[in-house]
Amino acid sequence: MRTQDIFDKLKEHGYKITPQRQEIINLMARENRHMTVEDIHGQISTRFPNLSVDTVYRNVGVLERLNMLDKTDFGDGKGRYKLVKKSGHRHHLICLKCGCSEEVDFCPLDYLDKQKIKDKKFAIQKHNFEIFGYCAQCLEKEDE
Repeated sequence: MRTQDIFDKLKEHGYKITPQRQEIINLMARENRHMTVEDIHGQISTRFPNLSVDTVYRNVGVLERLNMLDKTDFGDGKGRYKLVKKSGHRHHLICLKCGCSEEVDFCPLDYLDKQKIKDKKFAIQKHNFEIFGYCAQCLEKEDE
């Protein structure tokens, strides 16, 4: 999703494009990784020294509610966010060290026996699938 599309969607839903909100979105567009609110705050607080962590949380919440951010948890209880690049559900390979992620171009649910799930009288509404490990760059750094 292009940053202009995000700004347009925010305006469409009645949100102003503040300099802080614009900086959060631009940062997330530059980064190819999932980031915590603290990561985001740390990166932009030098430019906006009065920006509070709560403001970043509120902005991230707005973007998530409007389905412009993916949220994932690396197993440590912290939410990590990344801009949505395309609509529909997505699955990722996520680096535990640097947080970069790469979408996988298939849905693992397609390979399950869905009849066995239906037999349990369970109707799937949504699902997530992320594989956590280490990216090539982080593995290369460890070998040095």
